[in-house]
Amino acid sequence: MDNMAKTLGQRIRALRERLGLSQQELADRAGFSAHQVVSQIEKGRREIKTWELANLAKVLKTDISTLLSNQEPEPLPVVLWREAPEEDAKTKEADFLQRCQRYGYLEKLCNAESRRKLPQREVDPNRLDYADVRELAEDTLRQLNLGARPAASLVSTLENSYGVKVLYSNLGEEGSAASTIGFFGPAILMNSVETPWRRNFSFAHEVFHLLTWKSIPPERMIEDPAFRDRIESLANAFASSLLLPGDAVSISIERRLKDGKLYLTDLVEVAREFDVSTAALLYRLLNLGYFDKEDVERLLNDPAFRRLDRSTMAACWWDPPPIPKRFVRLAFLAYQEGNISRTKLAEYLNVSLLDLTDTLLEYGLDDREDYKAEMLTSRR
Repeated sequence: MDNMAKTLGQRIRALRERLGLSQQELADRAGFSAHQVVSQIEKGRREIKTWELANLAKVLKTDISTLLSNQEPEPLPVVLWREAPEEDAKTKEADFLQRCQRYGYLEKLCNAESRRKLPQREVDPNRLDYADVRELAEDTLRQLNLGARPAASLVSTLENSYGVKVLYSNLGEEGSAASTIGFFGPAILMNSVETPWRRNFSFAHEVFHLLTWKSIPPERMIEDPAFRDRIESLANAFASSLLLPGDAVSISIERRLKDGKLYLTDLVEVAREFDVSTAALLYRLLNLGYFDKEDVERLLNDPAFRRLDRSTMAACWWDPPPIPKRFVRLAFLAYQEGNISRTKLAEYLNVSLLDLTDTLLEYGLDDREDYKAEMLTSRR
């Protein structure tokens, strides 16, 4: 018993330190009266009640079974941030990985793992240039069959055809996106409070990292700031070329040209057509030779252009669901087939048991109905 308590305490301490929490912060979040309680737990000198263990697991972004396991937990995958949030970055990273692990677990339970794997591109990071990444973007467009307006289908194609886990979290004004690859496959974390067109660009940016994960190790990106800056610039160029295919953009621009001129409304219309920001469009047009750098900077600083741009945003705005629909359906299927309990289903959906039915109804599912026979029939 003493050895078990000591091992559990060491594991709690390691997880707390991974999140960068002090004993007082853990005590506050887990509902303990003082940091001395956490200190006693970590030294194996205090018995932990069931509700306390549940609270600790929730705060530490792990499962009770992991805390109580006799085996050491496997090392966590590396998370590569585009822009990490200013507050609680380590906690949000741990939450991202936990959700990815649960997603992968549900796929296994439901026999729903993707048979198609996201291809890995072999590149030389020391010689990679802008021409290379533009070519890589064009090849990716063809291989994924994304069409002339890639932003409309990119997320769903990667999610449904290649098993990329796409998750959302409030990362604040400074946070942007992150990516990782683990036993659960590739995954991308998006900032739910970003504008939809900025999310599209961030997503395409992260796709570059997933495609080159083995050739451009994330560990090197994290350890070498100068190397990271150069690769991030290339990832932006990839995202621009992927979301704004040269031929498709040129056709859209050319049909709007009148006596060699474009109106401000034309530029905003094209940006909304491709579901990107006007800044992303302008820099792509600079790359395609339609504008020079001075033109782009003048337009971006033009108050009339900014007002016009903002006036069209409301009609194109959409908020992502707090939990991916596919994740909810998999969790519900696992529950219906008896592979997870109702309590675990509520935990995975981050709701109380009292709110579970209402949450499921929001996703078009009703736990008061028996879908099992229908689902088993559809799989024959």
